[in-house]
Amino acid sequence: MAPGPADGAAPRDIDIARALAEAPVERIVEVVYGSNGVFLLELDAPDPAKPAEPLRAVYKPVRGERPLWDFPRRTLYLREVAAYIVDSALGLHRVPVTVLRDGPLGPGSVQRFVHVLDEPLTAERAEQLDSQLRAVAVLDVLINNADRKRTHLLVVDGPSVKAIDNALSFLPYPRQRTALISLGGSQLPPRLVRRVQDLAGDETRMTALRTRLRRLLSEAEVDAFAHRVAELAADPTYPILDAWDGRPFEWW
Repeated sequence: MAPGPADGAAPRDIDIARALAEAPVERIVEVVYGSNGVFLLELDAPDPAKPAEPLRAVYKPVRGERPLWDFPRRTLYLREVAAYIVDSALGLHRVPVTVLRDGPLGPGSVQRFVHVLDEPLTAERAEQLDSQLRAVAVLDVLINNADRKRTHLLVVDGPSVKAIDNALSFLPYPRQRTALISLGGSQLPPRLVRRVQDLAGDETRMTALRTRLRRLLSEAEVDAFAHRVAELAADPTYPILDAWDGRPFEWW
């Protein structure tokens, strides 16, 4: 039997995951500035954060994916979902709920739309986000994120950091590129060390996670992911990455 939309979702996300996957689509609008086909959906379900408004989602259909030389074709939408599943397994809650769905333009990923904070941050509130950025950096190490631009880090009400655009991830060879490169060589915070080591040391959880990821990724990619989990658990240090001269401005 095919997995349900909430398979791999964090317990607190289950209802939203089901709504994203199953609620009727009321409206679809294209987001014109994306390099791939991206659409905003309005669903026939309330937004738990704003009950008076409909639940909105970012829809990335596989048919809208632009071929890339370094990633297998027609797999980016699967990688978006895989990143959310890993985030949920670690209990980080940095990636908005993301599910697979057969939408108006065919199969694709559907991610909960998040409302960006529209007020300036005080120095104190900005400092509160540091630990969340470090959590995103841990996620990016494990999923081997090759495209963590600063524009992919959204500050939402709380304040809280949400990490979006996670498709360029999970290659089986080292390819991490990130706006958080300055963390390289520093130790993970103790709470994040515990999360990684608890996952690495729990055979039942790792087996379940690998099973979920195999539905989305190749066997080599899943094996490489598991190796990165074990490696980071044994040496909880952010990797020192090579500088890349072609890094776009928004990566600084």
